[in-house]
Amino acid sequence: MQFDMDLSLGFILNRTSIQSKALFTQKIKEFDISPEQWSLVFRVVESNGLTQKELSDSTYKDQANITRSIDRLERKGLLKRVSNQMDRRIINIYPTEKAINLVEKIIPISSRFNNYLTENFTEEEKNQLIKLLNKVYKNLLKGDINESKK
Repeated sequence: MQFDMDLSLGFILNRTSIQSKALFTQKIKEFDISPEQWSLVFRVVESNGLTQKELSDSTYKDQANITRSIDRLERKGLLKRVSNQMDRRIINIYPTEKAINLVEKIIPISSRFNNYLTENFTEEEKNQLIKLLNKVYKNLLKGDINESKK
């Protein structure tokens, strides 16, 4: 068998994601919010009035999980659902003042965390890493590994 798990890109990405999430969770623990909830709150503050589908698409989370997360964030007083005036079938999601204040507190923590992740990287290396990871993501969107070049 000629396969080295420690050189497997999928394994390395997963290991990195798990460690990154664990550390970021510690950094924002005092705010009683998870990294997943943070991404939702940030997007809603960033783009006031998103629909659930738009929020799902912009955070890469499935709509079933989004519904439960929005429920929790509503109970925490961070988000609110409002029926759309033009089409009552559509529900728009808005941040509360509490959410806006929370985002203002967490953005500097998130920025420092991102800088920590790329400590000792040159600006060129940071840009290259982002570019390469986006290329990996685009490959994953194709969905069929059997169609890949060998």
